[in-house]
Amino acid sequence: MAATSKKNVIGVTLQMGLEDIWKFLTIEQQDLLLDETIQRTYEKGEHIYKVGDGSEYLVCILRGRVKLEKAGAGGRMQIIRLLRTCEFFGYRSYFASQAHSTSAVAIDHTIAALIPMKLIELITTQNHNLAMYFIRALSLDLGVSDERTVSLTQKHIRARLADALLFLIDKYGWESDGTTVNAYLSREEIAALSNMTTSNAIRTLSAFEKEGIIRMDGRRIIIRDLNAVKENS
Repeated sequence: MAATSKKNVIGVTLQMGLEDIWKFLTIEQQDLLLDETIQRTYEKGEHIYKVGDGSEYLVCILRGRVKLEKAGAGGRMQIIRLLRTCEFFGYRSYFASQAHSTSAVAIDHTIAALIPMKLIELITTQNHNLAMYFIRALSLDLGVSDERTVSLTQKHIRARLADALLFLIDKYGWESDGTTVNAYLSREEIAALSNMTTSNAIRTLSAFEKEGIIRMDGRRIIIRDLNAVKENS
């Protein structure tokens, strides 16, 4: 993991990554944030933080993708959230005065900006617009979490897999061909996203493929019948 810091390293990239937050800051607050921010690079599979780590930083993805995951019953991993470029995370635990309850792992080569949460806390006490932004962000995340909880605990296996595919499409979109999901997850990761065992995920993916709903090409998922995916969700 490589680490560097200061304005000349992050500059405009951080401003783009934090566009929603940046507009609420004064010039002085922007300069202070740039001075204190650290840029780090993570390779695929590398942890940004682990369960139980202190919640010291707000993490903004400047480039790449990240998954938040946690081990459940029997040690089976479940993916809680998927994140993409320009999204930020890691702040909930700090505001709750808790250690991290999930692990953050780079899905692919990822560059992230780490902003001290003590600085974020200081600025939010001075800037009501920024404080309201975080309240809204937390509220939206809670709503998404509630919807996924219902899906992952009450729907049957086919519906959970279909929901996972739609979730990936919504989060990462399509490749240039307009049919291939722009995300490359292993069967284990698809299972973790769908709250099922890897064997069940493989069987259900195979069933979808036999029915002409999808086509698997390694880790690439080609959607052949999007309406059928939606009908199964």
